[in-house]
Amino acid sequence: MTDAVNEHVFVSLIPDGEGEDRISLELEDGQMVLLTASQARALATSLITAVNRVEVKASLRVSTNLWRRAEDAGPRLSLAR
Repeated sequence: MTDAVNEHVFVSLIPDGEGEDRISLELEDGQMVLLTASQARALATSLITAVNRVEVKASLRVSTNLWRRAEDAGPRLSLAR
């Protein structure tokens, strides 16, 4: 069995008696989700897509704030003597 540990989710590869492996996601409270390889792949794709969206939103927010600060800096700097 191969384990990869995240902070609160334990990912394990569990051999199936029929020659197929299952991916197990176990939460801290003991709840477990068993996935086939294709289900795990689809979940991973959805997670990566969601993370990318969050990162792009955060990046745009920072970029927008930088532009606002640059616009506000002009009038303030022109008043400074």
